[in-house]
Amino acid sequence: MPFTLDSIANLDAVMQRRALAAKTASARYTCQRAMPYGPDPDHTLDFYPAAGGASSAPLLMFIHGGFWRSLRAADFSFLAAGFVDQGISVAVIDYPLIPRVRMEQVVQACRLAVQYLHTRAADLGLDADRLVVAGNSAGGHLVAELMDTGWMASLELPERCLRAGVAVSGLYDLEPVARSFQNDSLQLSPQEIARYSPLMRPLALRAPLVVAVGALETDEFLRQSAQFAAHAGRCGAVVQHLQVPQTHHISVVLDALARPGHALNRAACDLFA
Repeated sequence: MPFTLDSIANLDAVMQRRALAAKTASARYTCQRAMPYGPDPDHTLDFYPAAGGASSAPLLMFIHGGFWRSLRAADFSFLAAGFVDQGISVAVIDYPLIPRVRMEQVVQACRLAVQYLHTRAADLGLDADRLVVAGNSAGGHLVAELMDTGWMASLELPERCLRAGVAVSGLYDLEPVARSFQNDSLQLSPQEIARYSPLMRPLALRAPLVVAVGALETDEFLRQSAQFAAHAGRCGAVVQHLQVPQTHHISVVLDALARPGHALNRAACDLFA
């Protein structure tokens, strides 16, 4: 029987609070919207330059969640509040969504975004050696895919083009997703599950990882985060595994990663040092 991966009390109120935070940040921070990084109409990103006009700022590239099939970069503009005033630029990417594309095209879009930001770093006032990729939920899964370095040579990127990764509330084994109601629209194939489950294959990891999850999340997210953190360590990464107290699947980003001074925000910022 299909099961529910995530469950959040007072979901409507939480979503309204997130929307207000995004609207507030959009009004407060300078943003270059819908910058194209690839050929697809959905290969765009919203770029928030670091405060202070630094000529070589570090960059947090953020990949939003939505089970690979929903949400937009603009919904996560509140991430700027967690980093821009600390001298860190933020790029929140959009990518083509399932079912218009399949998982292969979603992953490739994220790779193209890394390529664009790395090769255009000087033009954007960025330090190409301080690019950290972060994401939540489906975005956490995509962080894991990006940190597996085997793809980088095909896009003429150095193996250490990513300084570190922050995977928040990710799904690293897709088989349970295929048994949830989410698969009614995703229709994940056995081949996709096998190819794009980073928990279930050896990974070539060359950079540190923060693997975080809200302590109030469901058992499936808690299990997958703990197991992926251990797996990443066995695959050679230096891993910090965090269960973030008093946060769930949405508030772990809204109230922790995007909040200056919070332990999860500090852990992300420390990766740039």
